[in-house]
Amino acid sequence: MSPGLRHSGCVLLLCCLLQPWTMAIAGEGVGAIPLIDQDGADFRLSAVHGSVVLLLFGFTHCPHICPLEMSRLTAALETLESRGQEVKAIFITVDPQRDSPAVIKSYLSHFHPTIIGLTGMPGNLDAVTDYYRVKRVQAPTTQGSYLVDHGNSLYLLNAQGEPEALVPPGLPSSHIVNLVAALQEHTH
Repeated sequence: MSPGLRHSGCVLLLCCLLQPWTMAIAGEGVGAIPLIDQDGADFRLSAVHGSVVLLLFGFTHCPHICPLEMSRLTAALETLESRGQEVKAIFITVDPQRDSPAVIKSYLSHFHPTIIGLTGMPGNLDAVTDYYRVKRVQAPTTQGSYLVDHGNSLYLLNAQGEPEALVPPGLPSSHIVNLVAALQEHTH
């Protein structure tokens, strides 16, 4: 764990979970799982190794939390961009039944243009969400549809693709910016 992150306040650090994650990515692990981006192209998380990554799990039919988290992510990306700090951002669906590449692409058009949207075969998405310990529980709505409870799911990954922090919802985008800056400062 980066020393800079230990001192960045209000961070839920994943120290107790880092060991299993570190072991899981030996030999590429989760980074090698084939997913599909918003343009229908093959994508693997290993493609962003070498960069700090903000990884958000959600779904496009989410009525409240996901749009707020995507807006917070967008604001953080805009601030980081204005400072010349490079960071990658990835949105991974927890609802592959409804979130096709075209649906994700349309959804992402409302947020920062550099966010990469991913879907994939259900088994592959299960492997990725299980790796990051993202619960996915479908809950029927009174309108005959469903929502997907997926908990708190914005992660900060280091350049090796390892989780450094789980970012709690509701904090200002400046909190994300500070976490990224602390991680980047530590790695330079």
